[in-house]
Amino acid sequence: MLDQLWNSWGASVIGPLHVKAGIPNQDSWMARRYKWGNVVVVSDGLGSKAHSDHGSKAACLAVFEAAKSYQNTPDANIVDILRLIHANWLVKIAPYSSTDCSATCLFAIQIEGIITLGRLGDGMIAALGETGENHLILSDNKQASFSNYTNSLQQEFKPDQWETATIESTACNAVVLCTDGISDDLLPEKQMTFAQELYSTYADLESEEIKRDLKRWLNEWPVPGHSDDKTIACLFKKGGSQ
Repeated sequence: MLDQLWNSWGASVIGPLHVKAGIPNQDSWMARRYKWGNVVVVSDGLGSKAHSDHGSKAACLAVFEAAKSYQNTPDANIVDILRLIHANWLVKIAPYSSTDCSATCLFAIQIEGIITLGRLGDGMIAALGETGENHLILSDNKQASFSNYTNSLQQEFKPDQWETATIESTACNAVVLCTDGISDDLLPEKQMTFAQELYSTYADLESEEIKRDLKRWLNEWPVPGHSDDKTIACLFKKGGSQ
């Protein structure tokens, strides 16, 4: 089965600013393997929101629930899935209000031969193809943007704010997802190289070794003055070409 080819890793570290302020890590990530496929999600709770850490965890769980429904309804289109993620999130943030829990949401859902990608708000998704022609990036070029507004899960469902893509899993080696604590520090032209190097570094390592090394370099982030939480996750094909 195709899903047996895939595995995942990820890590999240709290930003120096939040450590000083005594604020919890507002990022979340989760990855799960099911009999029918794999799901990987990262989410960044908006810093100005009182319960954004709760909102980001709810976003990850909301995607899992939607993916389970998705694999049972093959005729569903992507907007149906996004609407379901949004509805699930509103349920899972209880007892808090949506205005206190706003969070971004980036996901990869692999079901049989298709990987569905979705991105709401800041952060980056990089899909590494078997060849350069199959590479795909979903991200903002922050260097060209002066807006501080971040799209996020909130009370109203706004499908036009989502960026989505579907790719054939046979043409893909890995999907790297990260919050803006990482992607904002990467030049746009370096984003794919960054993802490729990560995949090459960790493709053949054991999960515990990967987790230790990820935490180490996230905590030693080399950009001066960085302050944000940092979260990264990867869905990768075992034994894929490097």
